[in-house]
Amino acid sequence: MKHHRHHIFHHLLLFPLLAAVAALVMLLWNALLPDIAGLSPVNYWQAAGLLLLSRLLFGGLHRGGLHRERARLHDHWRGMSRQEREELIRRRMHLPADEQP
Repeated sequence: MKHHRHHIFHHLLLFPLLAAVAALVMLLWNALLPDIAGLSPVNYWQAAGLLLLSRLLFGGLHRGGLHRERARLHDHWRGMSRQEREELIRRRMHLPADEQP
């Protein structure tokens, strides 16, 4: 139960954080881009949309956990011998021990 409350608490913190980041995007855009690039100022909702658009274009829809897991597996893979790697591939592909991947 404690873990569940901890998880909910993190999700509740996410909304004010996203709101603050959208406000920061709006402030930075309006402080810099109209003078530098001649672009129009944006309102809060446009800044939030820009934030979402940039996330979709440059970050994808995945969460950071996938990247952390991939990095952890990559580090693990680098520490393995060739035989250990072959055995891991065999197990993942459900191949018999005498068959090469």
